[in-house]
Amino acid sequence: MNLPRMDTKTYWMLKKEIKEVLRSRWLLVGFIISPLFAWVFEGFFLSFIVTVSVEEPELVYITNDDHGLWGNTLYDSIEGFKDSLKISELVDITKQQGDEMVESKTITVWVYIPANFTRDLNETTQSQLIIWTNSASLRASSTATLIEWYAKLVINEEITIRDLTVDRPTISPEATFGHQLAIFLVMITSVLAPSPYVSKAFAGERERHTLEALLVVPMSRIKILGSKVVAGILLTMIYSAFTVVGILFYNWWIAFRVSGFPPDTASGFINLYTINPASIPLIFFCQFLILLCAIGIGITISTLAKDQASSESINNLVLLVPTFVVGILGFVGSISQYGGLFGAFVYAIPFTHAVIILNGVLSGVATPLSILGNILYLVGTTVLFLIIGAKLFEREAIIS
Repeated sequence: MNLPRMDTKTYWMLKKEIKEVLRSRWLLVGFIISPLFAWVFEGFFLSFIVTVSVEEPELVYITNDDHGLWGNTLYDSIEGFKDSLKISELVDITKQQGDEMVESKTITVWVYIPANFTRDLNETTQSQLIIWTNSASLRASSTATLIEWYAKLVINEEITIRDLTVDRPTISPEATFGHQLAIFLVMITSVLAPSPYVSKAFAGERERHTLEALLVVPMSRIKILGSKVVAGILLTMIYSAFTVVGILFYNWWIAFRVSGFPPDTASGFINLYTINPASIPLIFFCQFLILLCAIGIGITISTLAKDQASSESINNLVLLVPTFVVGILGFVGSISQYGGLFGAFVYAIPFTHAVIILNGVLSGVATPLSILGNILYLVGTTVLFLIIGAKLFEREAIIS
């Protein structure tokens, strides 16, 4: 099977665009430094907060519905060692009160010792402790991790044939804090990152009076546009590659800072705040879709702007609001919970669907059909904007 060969003019155009991209040192430096700085800074900042949070006590609610030997033993042990467990105050509440606070999301840490806790341990050697945690609070997560570690110490090591498991439900978003952070940083940095390049692609050429010469080249406008898009994709691959480097450094730094903690505490922090390496290809893919869509939107704006500065300003202005809306919603909660006009607005934003893919896969609720639908919406929007950009570019050629 013979593959179609690239004609000389297309090869020349593609080579020209790639050389211009690689020659723009500050542009390359920006695409390398931007993701690295975001993740390195967040790693330093979050590890400092995590370290400090271990020393800060937290209010803890507790419910003992068992009142048997092991329920009372665990309750008394937590109360007796509350200073060591970083508990500022241990407040007794009923299960109904706890459920109401969980529903209203006002709980900090709630330790629930269920009925039949002692009986299950005596009859089956297994039982479960439930610790509701507001994982958006570093201090609450720290205290809950210490309580989990101590509860296992009291039950499992004192009576070695017992097996206590701890359920740690959360009232925060579906994914862990680390993955919420990934969603937020991927949104904020990726949408705005291509702006300098796409602003230069057309508006910059117009400003330098090189667009007229480009338009008389005997090749289709689609091929010219395609060459610029390919150069933009090259930049996105560089950006995404250094995002992976930044994530790996972030993970290493968090693990390094908590390495001096008790093993269970350190493990709890690592699970909560780091990015699961297995999810990095998914983050890379979603970021690539976001960058590609941002390039499509930016090129359309660039073909309309008179100069590079105007193009970059308009592009940032147009993308700023939806970027922050989707980024923040993806960080603080599930996007799917919003309805009405606001929900319609959020779902109309193409970048929303990359966040839905990330949240859905990381939380295990996504289906192949939902993932495909979100990808098609995002890719379809990108293609639509590229077609609009191509039409505007053809109009530019006619006017010239």
